[in-house]
Amino acid sequence: MKNIDFARNDKDIYSVLVQATNEEKAFLAEIISNKYSSGITKDERDPLKLVSELHSMGGDSVMNLLRRRGVNYREIVEDVASKVGIKVDSKNELMKIEEKIAEKVITDYKKKLSAHEREKFEEVLRESLNNKLSMDAKNAAARSIGSMTPALMAVGGFILRRGAIAAIPVAGQFIGVLTGVIGVIFAFTGTAYSVTIPAVLIIGSIRARLAAEKFADEVDL
Repeated sequence: MKNIDFARNDKDIYSVLVQATNEEKAFLAEIISNKYSSGITKDERDPLKLVSELHSMGGDSVMNLLRRRGVNYREIVEDVASKVGIKVDSKNELMKIEEKIAEKVITDYKKKLSAHEREKFEEVLRESLNNKLSMDAKNAAARSIGSMTPALMAVGGFILRRGAIAAIPVAGQFIGVLTGVIGVIFAFTGTAYSVTIPAVLIIGSIRARLAAEKFADEVDL
């Protein structure tokens, strides 16, 4: 029960997942359930269970046993930032940190590609970003937020276009990296990071979408 209360009180992630679409939660559930020790299946859509499971994977197993819970989402994000080589201030807004992580993951992935593959991947990224912006409820607001979080918005576009881009080798490979199917390509070392790194990207993309919609409502666009 304590871990459920801990999950509900983590506003940095629980409030985000409560507002997530079924498609977004499905993608996150797939990522989390791929870990052999996961307590959920890819069919899970309950925000509390998704948060609780991610909390558990983000913390040290021994400490989890002592505390009967994992670590909160901000700790997970800061740990992921450190893992991918980003220095962050603990006072930074979460979405800014998530965006930096997304930028680093995308940049590092592109380094592994040939010049031709990189050009094709960048083309898919642009298409995914433009597609995501055009599909948001208020286009002007989405573009305003998107100008600050293009990497996160592009990841969100990847989720929406997953079926369409899976057939494009270089883009389909990146989807595989996110879902842990071929995570070795990006070298997400350690089973926990193979979950927490892509999970942060997905949650960040949801947060960026919600920020755009909130901005639209506030300015009545």
